[in-house]
Amino acid sequence: MTRKLLLAVGLLLYASLVESADLLELIASKPALSQVKKIIEADDVLSSLLRTKSYMAFLPNDKALNGYQGVKDSILISYHLSNLPYLVQEMPDELNTDLAGNPRVYISKLPSGRPSTTGWEHLHVYINDAKVIDANHEAISSRGMKQMLHIVDRVITPTVPRGIDFSQIDSIYLNPDAQKLIEKPRYYGLEGSLSISEFEGRVNALNLHDVYNISGKNTFFIPVDAGINTIIDKQVIHGHVVPGKVLFTRTVQDSKEEFESLAFTDNLKVFISMENVSSFNNEDQYYAKSKTIASDVAHMKGTALARIVKGNIPIKNGVAHLIDRPLMLVATNVLAILQKTAQLSMFYDLIRNHDSGLINVMTVAKSLTIFAPSNEAFKKVNNRQLEQIQLNTENISRLLRLHVVERILTTDELMDRNREPNLQVPTLSKGQNLYFAINSLDPKSPVVTVEGAGVTGTLTTANVIARNGAVHIVDRLLGIPSQTVYEKLATDPILSATFNLSQQEGWNEKLKNRDEQFTLFVPTNDAWAEIRRTMPSAYKKLFMGSFAYHVRNILERHMIANSVFTLEELLSLTTNATVSGKNILQGRLNMTRGKVYFQARVTQSFGEYYTDWNGVRAKVIRPDLKCVNGVVHVIDKVMMMNRDVTVSGSAVPAASGLASLVATFFTVAFARALHH
Repeated sequence: MTRKLLLAVGLLLYASLVESADLLELIASKPALSQVKKIIEADDVLSSLLRTKSYMAFLPNDKALNGYQGVKDSILISYHLSNLPYLVQEMPDELNTDLAGNPRVYISKLPSGRPSTTGWEHLHVYINDAKVIDANHEAISSRGMKQMLHIVDRVITPTVPRGIDFSQIDSIYLNPDAQKLIEKPRYYGLEGSLSISEFEGRVNALNLHDVYNISGKNTFFIPVDAGINTIIDKQVIHGHVVPGKVLFTRTVQDSKEEFESLAFTDNLKVFISMENVSSFNNEDQYYAKSKTIASDVAHMKGTALARIVKGNIPIKNGVAHLIDRPLMLVATNVLAILQKTAQLSMFYDLIRNHDSGLINVMTVAKSLTIFAPSNEAFKKVNNRQLEQIQLNTENISRLLRLHVVERILTTDELMDRNREPNLQVPTLSKGQNLYFAINSLDPKSPVVTVEGAGVTGTLTTANVIARNGAVHIVDRLLGIPSQTVYEKLATDPILSATFNLSQQEGWNEKLKNRDEQFTLFVPTNDAWAEIRRTMPSAYKKLFMGSFAYHVRNILERHMIANSVFTLEELLSLTTNATVSGKNILQGRLNMTRGKVYFQARVTQSFGEYYTDWNGVRAKVIRPDLKCVNGVVHVIDKVMMMNRDVTVSGSAVPAASGLASLVATFFTVAFARALHH
């Protein structure tokens, strides 16, 4: 016991000695700061200052420095020092550093969602774009002044002239604002692919330098030369500036958060946002987006997207990001958007390699909308399925054209049409439609989902405008299922009532099985709402949870087990055509409970499809929602009657004869009907 007590006292004494050491000694005691220690010890002046004066250091760890490609010297370290020793949670919004010219760093504090144990853990604290990962280590200088050490996960790069004798240049360039940055970009290494001389020329020609020397904390987006191939006017330049906000890439946590640009007047309103999009190899790629919501004669409504090619350039009046093309301006055509947007490269390559005809359509068509899956969306796809589809020219073309609509379709129009039941539009893939749902009616940022062949995606970036159409970026590759029937019911908002009902006594657990197959006719929420209106007592019993036996009977009437029948195959059955690969009797299917007969009835009903059960005629409003273990056909009525929910002594519903087991599926064609 005595030995343990002595050890504990020794550890406490050691800790107190470390905490009472000067800042240089404290840095030397941290194994993660060995690289910084070497840089400091190589400079006698800097070493002396850290021993004697009041300082706060926010230093990059070894991992950060090892990955840093810039010059590692005392100039760099000086940008990580301030003479005001704050606890990290008490830091102000900005701090002057010890570097020549005293350039600022900017502090961002975001909630971490964690409890605070030592005073700061409830926060994510960023200094410019570097995150504080260890904090509040106190030291005392040799003169008795307070010192503080924090550790960050990235090197904080100053914007200082490099390779230039400071005595040969004006001191205003030691701590440049945005105007000085675009005036002398070569001082700061902005040459070659990072040259911004074209943009600076446009700013000069329009005499808009005052836009870039506005005081305060601002964010500036500057397009590089390679991306400028059209006229940039005053409003476009204003649309590249967010006043009063310093936006570093890592500190913008929500891509839906939008900021007013300088182009915000009665007639023209442009918002700016930023988004982190992982590339296919999991590297972070950041994008800037402009969204014009009120337009004038010269500027179209819609979204423009630009990749940040060099971000987080700290300047005297905020931060600058170099982007690969201007914001606010529209592309030549939709194909150009696919070509130039890095996060769409996999979709573009798929089209380029497999459907030259579609390339031509995108180039010459006057009105198109592309629902383009991002590279991230391809990570969610079964690669074997995709490879198999690519082996067949017709199949891959059908898949790609499922994402293309032969007209301009913006989210504004989808919002306007939101009240339409079963909102849908035809695609270039013959016979296949896209179906839409608006899950948030906020006009600034509606949440729009699109479904194609059973796969539902969300529009992550909408209304990227070209002269011949629009591109919406979606988070799914449509047409290749990844969900089970169970997951489809669980995630489709218009099928939630059927899903909730199917949970009784775990009936829907079987639908998770990827080794089984199902064909399911699923009533919509509106269909169940009709049951609630017309059969209130039956509805109440079904949804109260105590009539699982009756629920099972009704649901199994809507299900074909052990077989997958697309609409085309069902049509083949009803016309006595051969259904390839299906070992069945013509016109008859084995249901989970009893038999269902399909017969052909041809009437002129504009290509609509119905099931007809015991006088209940249900329209198939969304066919062929493919899943990995089956297919779902969405119908607008429930195939049930009041007598399905009867309570008797035996708790078994009375048989209703053969008629109650007969369902007629019939199709109606467009031909000739339009001519009558």
